[in-house]
Amino acid sequence: MGKALFFDVDGTLVNFQGKMPASARTALKKAQQNGHQIVLCSGRSKIQIYPWLLELGFDGIIAATGAYVECGGKVLHRHFMTGEELRTITALLNEADACYSAQAGTRMITSAKHRERQIARFKRLSDDEMIEQIWQHIELADDLVQYEDIEKLVYYESKMSVQQIRERLSGVCDVTESSFEEAIDDSGEITCSGIHKAFGMQKYIAYAGISQKDTVAFGDGPNDFDMIEYAGIGVAMGNAVEALKRRADFVTKGIDEDGVAYAMEELGLI
Repeated sequence: MGKALFFDVDGTLVNFQGKMPASARTALKKAQQNGHQIVLCSGRSKIQIYPWLLELGFDGIIAATGAYVECGGKVLHRHFMTGEELRTITALLNEADACYSAQAGTRMITSAKHRERQIARFKRLSDDEMIEQIWQHIELADDLVQYEDIEKLVYYESKMSVQQIRERLSGVCDVTESSFEEAIDDSGEITCSGIHKAFGMQKYIAYAGISQKDTVAFGDGPNDFDMIEYAGIGVAMGNAVEALKRRADFVTKGIDEDGVAYAMEELGLI
């Protein structure tokens, strides 16, 4: 039986200019031909994933850092933040003067003020296609507590450090450094406690009938730590943060050096 291969998107399959190496496309196709399942495992909500990437025919999708799990087009699991969790989180982020947005299944939700701050930040980091894909499904609202389908929050430009935010929200939710860009201390991702990429992997392989030892995960950022540690083989990209490389079983080349294809060849997957 083939393995289940889990791939982060930003910094792993797609670089921060929104480009995917041709070698990675070819490797994914070969892996499927060899009987392996290929699964996206992203911090993005499904609606934020590039349509052209979805068209490559992945067997499954884990989105919103594990809050959404899909296999063969069937939704296996969804997890949403409660009103009380949202009330606590947003109160702290407002205190920290952070700009933030919520990821829901079919859209992003933010205030008009926060939208402009975040778009200005993204324009300094990425190209117009990436900005359009992330921000085209936007809903403006000043209060998130009214929503019942929020999967996670992302925040930027906080006057509190990630560690301070993490400590203040301890027991309420999990906080990791931003995985969209090189980790800096004013930005992060907030998910429900216990909801992470490894959680999504567990849901997926239980449904697909694949054992943990027959999983391989590829990642580059802080929200990939649990995924890399959980997988039978954890692969860190050459451009990954150093803390992820230390957790990995195998460190491959960088994304723009055909790192995905190189690792898959070295591991005998293609």
